[in-house]
Amino acid sequence: MRALIKFFVELCLLRRPPQDLPASEMLLGLALAADLVVGVLVGITAGLSWLTSLLQGVAELLLMLVALYAALTQLKLRARFLQAATALLGSGAVLGLVAIPPLSLNPTGSQENDLAALGAFLLLGLVIWGLLVTGHILRHTFSITLGQGSAIAVAFQIVVVTLVTSLFSGL
Repeated sequence: MRALIKFFVELCLLRRPPQDLPASEMLLGLALAADLVVGVLVGITAGLSWLTSLLQGVAELLLMLVALYAALTQLKLRARFLQAATALLGSGAVLGLVAIPPLSLNPTGSQENDLAALGAFLLLGLVIWGLLVTGHILRHTFSITLGQGSAIAVAFQIVVVTLVTSLFSGL
């Protein structure tokens, strides 16, 4: 387990490519569960109910996995799905855990203070870092540049946030 956590940390530091992961359905399931649990914790820390956090997390994961599978199938690279999906989910779990402390500083709350500003600044850095990590994974998955992978990550994130926000705005 320690080696797996170390791998995902190194992946988030852009030191390891996703193809270094074994193509394992069990590992994909473990990464999926970890990312979902961490996503719920992040949502709760941000002030959402556990149910809203869970529903948003499931929706985001489904959108990501379906889009990845469709793109890989279209490009006849479906064999890369397990490793790419596991890498995206595992790195998402690591980055989500790192996001919890800045979120606990209440950067989106109504009170403006230095700690909230620090939390917002740290979260912005984490968002940028997360987009680079996703770009790194996509670079190796689709044999494109880091810039292209990061641009795809930004566009996809905009679409996902827009869809999930509109779907769950009443909850």
